[in-house]
Amino acid sequence: MSEPASFSLEPLTEQCASICARKEHVVLGVSPGNSYFRVALLTDLLRWLSGSFARVDVVVPDAALIHTFTALGYAPERAAGKVRAEINVLRNRVVRAWTAAGGPRGGDGVHLMSELTDRAPYRNALARCEAALRTDPELRAACLAASREVLLSRRPVTEPSADEVETGLRYLLAELPFFVASADIFDAPSSLTFYHRPFPLADLIFSRRTGLAVSARQAYALIRPVDLAVETTTR
Repeated sequence: MSEPASFSLEPLTEQCASICARKEHVVLGVSPGNSYFRVALLTDLLRWLSGSFARVDVVVPDAALIHTFTALGYAPERAAGKVRAEINVLRNRVVRAWTAAGGPRGGDGVHLMSELTDRAPYRNALARCEAALRTDPELRAACLAASREVLLSRRPVTEPSADEVETGLRYLLAELPFFVASADIFDAPSSLTFYHRPFPLADLIFSRRTGLAVSARQAYALIRPVDLAVETTTR
């Protein structure tokens, strides 16, 4: 029998490290169209997260993905079809992986993002994100850069226009509340969100250099397979 996969956890700041140490709640956000989130990796990751944190919630972006396909030039009907297809595949992948990992525990959950957007804490956080994007040029620039990267990952041969990046930004905006307020959204005593590679926007937000306030119960970290972490460190 093979050894269980191991993952490294690298909190972004000392405050993040303090919250991570509590291990009360973690949010796994899976990205549509990202080959990293294959079933085998998700199985190992969900098994590791379940063994490390008291509660795990998986968020699958769905309705907001329409903005990405619209930015890429798809007509509304075609964009909606692409969203349905990608989200069905991704959600099924998560369910298969979690079943293989032993299944969710009583307090764990798998959620489409649209199932969470009516919660008052999400709406409040979204309003704060929208306000910060209007008033903070550095935050806006970082968000536009992240939107451009998403579009280039799907259409690498064509530089997106300013209008396309602006349209794609609406997908990123829908995700931002989970960065700054997942503890509130999931009614957890503290909460961690994470990604598997460095994300400049998260660095900016958690450095407290923007007008976007982060909940005192919120943390962010890099969580990645140990082999990947070693490879990245030794490059």
